[in-house]
Amino acid sequence: MKTEDIKDDFVDNGDGTVTSKKHGLMWSKTDSMNDLKKWVNYQESKDYAREMSENKFAGYDDWRLPAKDEMSTLYNEDYTNTDQFGKTIYISDQFAPGGGFSMVAQQVPGRMRTWVLNIRDGEFTHPEGLWTITEAARAVRDI
Repeated sequence: MKTEDIKDDFVDNGDGTVTSKKHGLMWSKTDSMNDLKKWVNYQESKDYAREMSENKFAGYDDWRLPAKDEMSTLYNEDYTNTDQFGKTIYISDQFAPGGGFSMVAQQVPGRMRTWVLNIRDGEFTHPEGLWTITEAARAVRDI
């Protein structure tokens, strides 16, 4: 991918959202670590996205947690940003710095598990226990 393509992939909409036209997704510019200043479990992640919908964040009421394949569109080692510890995370600088270094996805259908993406190294994990995980959540919607 050419550098100019990478820079154009994510666009800050100026309303607290970032759009990836390439993937047809609109993301919240901040994550739960930016907004709540704490790690969240799976239920708290779902509540975070639901509250964004109920409050019509940026004028939309269809915010949700991302699927695993949608989360993977954020990670790219050509991007650099920083997490709440000042360490490098590989997401676009169009997103707010200071967020979490991991992201939680939707629950795997029929399982008491979810996927977690570490945005420092691009690795996915599949931890047991939805209520014992401690991650960050970033809401998304289709455009």
